[in-house]
Amino acid sequence: MRIAINCRLLIPDKLEGIGWFIYETTRRMVEQHPDDTFILLFDRKPPVDLLNQKNVIKVHVPPKARHPILYRIWFDFMLPRKLKKFEPDVFLSADGFNSYQLKIPSYLIIHDLSYLHYPKYIDSTHLAFYKKHTPAFIKKASGLGTVSEYSRQDLVEKFDLNPDHIDIIYNGCKESFKPLSDKQKNEIKKEYKLQKSYFLYAGSIHPRKNVVNIIRAYNHFRTRGHQDHKLVIVGRKAWMFDLFDQEYKRSPFKNDIHLMGYADEKVLADLMGAAEALIYPSLFEGFGVPLLEAMHAEIPIVTSNKSSLPEVAGKAAILVDPQNPQEIGAAMYKLAKHPELGKELVQQGRKKRKEYSWDQSAYLLYRALKRTALEKS
Repeated sequence: MRIAINCRLLIPDKLEGIGWFIYETTRRMVEQHPDDTFILLFDRKPPVDLLNQKNVIKVHVPPKARHPILYRIWFDFMLPRKLKKFEPDVFLSADGFNSYQLKIPSYLIIHDLSYLHYPKYIDSTHLAFYKKHTPAFIKKASGLGTVSEYSRQDLVEKFDLNPDHIDIIYNGCKESFKPLSDKQKNEIKKEYKLQKSYFLYAGSIHPRKNVVNIIRAYNHFRTRGHQDHKLVIVGRKAWMFDLFDQEYKRSPFKNDIHLMGYADEKVLADLMGAAEALIYPSLFEGFGVPLLEAMHAEIPIVTSNKSSLPEVAGKAAILVDPQNPQEIGAAMYKLAKHPELGKELVQQGRKKRKEYSWDQSAYLLYRALKRTALEKS
């Protein structure tokens, strides 16, 4: 089988949710199926240090597509022209975008429908693009997948689809996330000048991630709880972060709030493993990978009671109303004052994390691609 894969978001040193999904599943499929050919399509110069197996062909397809006009040029003009000579059997696009012009079967993965739930947090140009093209992309696709039962039901409801025709291919967790000894935790705190216990947020900074309410919750925790924990925020500033900047600057505890920016895998795994807990009250997620990373690092979790997050967290988290900073702060206080509660959440996480693995995800994805190619052949 010859599999063409959209790798626009597979950017070394800048990998986030969808980029990691593409990398982890592709890497395993490439290794497990040496007789197949994988044609990896990049909208910039292909990375030289990733996926260099003999059954991989890396193709540069300009231009860099980060705007709706460029999306259409890339998917409907440049991509079909580049792929002609490779004659793939199926096209995989894991970023929710499809090509109208490709004449081969396509398998589409839509991670979430956040643009329908929180349209005010997306710029008008992209919002119009998603609203116009997502239903058409789904109709054009020969196969469809998503990353949680919540997202599957959301797709069914919003687009009147048959749930039996939507695969669930969960995210997994990178091997670098693991529990740390007390000695390792102390060394990490010293290295990053944290010294004291700290709560961690991991993810990009934009309104849907609700980091503003994390700062408000932290203010509440410090004021009412009389605790001296720090707050560590790891992630790049993505978009619409002015309110976040304002909230951070006016926090009376801003000297104890550490903004780390984007962190590579090792740094994030270290900071996760040494944290008191993960605080992740996102307004909306298709999955919520940091929850799984926290389970593997064996730290407790505070997360939202909305969207897919209760499904992914199971009993391994304190669920809170993400719109209520006082409730989030109270959960932080519970964990600070009652270590036995944290231990119970960690134990539940050890059980829950067994449901998710990149090996299983890659197996399911390859099976779906093979089925899609055969059904249309």
